[in-house]
Amino acid sequence: MLDGWRLVCDKPSADGSAKFNIRAAEGESVRGVIYQIDDGERQRLDEAEPGYTPIGVDIDGQRVLTYTFEGEPYRADPFDWYLAIALAGAAQHGLGEGVSAFSGVPDPLAPGVRPASLDDIGLVQSLLSDGIVAGTDRYYIHPGDYSWWLYHDDPRHPDHWTTWIQGDSAFVTIDSIEPYEINVFARPDVDRMPLVRWAQRRLGDLGQVGWVHDRDEEMVEQLNAAGYSISYAYRSYEWDLTGDIPTSRLAADWTVRALAGEMEANSRRAAAHAAFESNMPEAMHLQRYLGFMRSSAYVPEHDLVAVDPEGEVAAFMVWWADDSGVAQIEPFGTRPEYHRQGIGRALMYHGLAEMAQAGMRLCRVLTDDWREATKFYEGVGFEDVGRVRWWAKT
Repeated sequence: MLDGWRLVCDKPSADGSAKFNIRAAEGESVRGVIYQIDDGERQRLDEAEPGYTPIGVDIDGQRVLTYTFEGEPYRADPFDWYLAIALAGAAQHGLGEGVSAFSGVPDPLAPGVRPASLDDIGLVQSLLSDGIVAGTDRYYIHPGDYSWWLYHDDPRHPDHWTTWIQGDSAFVTIDSIEPYEINVFARPDVDRMPLVRWAQRRLGDLGQVGWVHDRDEEMVEQLNAAGYSISYAYRSYEWDLTGDIPTSRLAADWTVRALAGEMEANSRRAAAHAAFESNMPEAMHLQRYLGFMRSSAYVPEHDLVAVDPEGEVAAFMVWWADDSGVAQIEPFGTRPEYHRQGIGRALMYHGLAEMAQAGMRLCRVLTDDWREATKFYEGVGFEDVGRVRWWAKT
């Protein structure tokens, strides 16, 4: 409890709205939460709060080396999305009654935008699935991609990306660590650039705009006109599952099957660690994968592995199904010591056959444009269907 102050919303923001503030007020108080940060993060926090002055305060009548921020007053209204963030945070800590007294106005750049919650996963995934079915030149990530992002996020950077929803017509994800990234997905008749500009305002024009297919002439033209240039690319591959799928057999003492459960999680983790040359500590890497396995998105029979004669995972694949009939592979990899021995090929054909049996009509997969994996996908029979690019402001 911070005594002698009251909560107001009158601090000027760079976007023209007002943000929360505190003002000295005898006999009043503000409830809040104390956070502890490393000394090295203090400068970063101050830089993220322009227009505020850090001030030392007494909490519950005691000096506990605590400080907060105070800004000069400003006559403006807060935006509705900003209040939604504050309300969510206040509710998490049981402090909602103070914040709920304020009302906001729509952000003219992106009216109706709000932060997504776990309850919105179905809405986000249905928008993606509908976009895939529409068959336009826009690229839509697979609903399974979104699940992978959500439940297999890097624990070293918690909460570094957020999702924002605009009605039931569009959403944007923002990655707030370098390289900053903006990904906008909308129904085919919805202009995406207003959400791009809104997200760039939050990132200080440092965000790269991702998942833009070369065939998406509308977005390419808009990005060029706005001063963007190509940053990097993924190569996109597809497989028509309505046709024949080859087979490739391994030696009798090898097996291709679904992961046996958490008892094999560390072996599966070790294969991914080696295949992707990860620098994540092994214990953290294991907990990350166990977290994914224990999530609502995990489908055990879609977590496939090729196992060597010693019972260790040599190659791995997770594939995602969808009501659109389009499947996605994310991720796929082979331990380096087993490259060019047919291990990955056998696992791939096994997985494609399972997708077809499950009623999928098409399989998609992406890889960095420069990776050796491009030779693998082309070699096993995937069709190269172009580049999905990231664009950065120049």
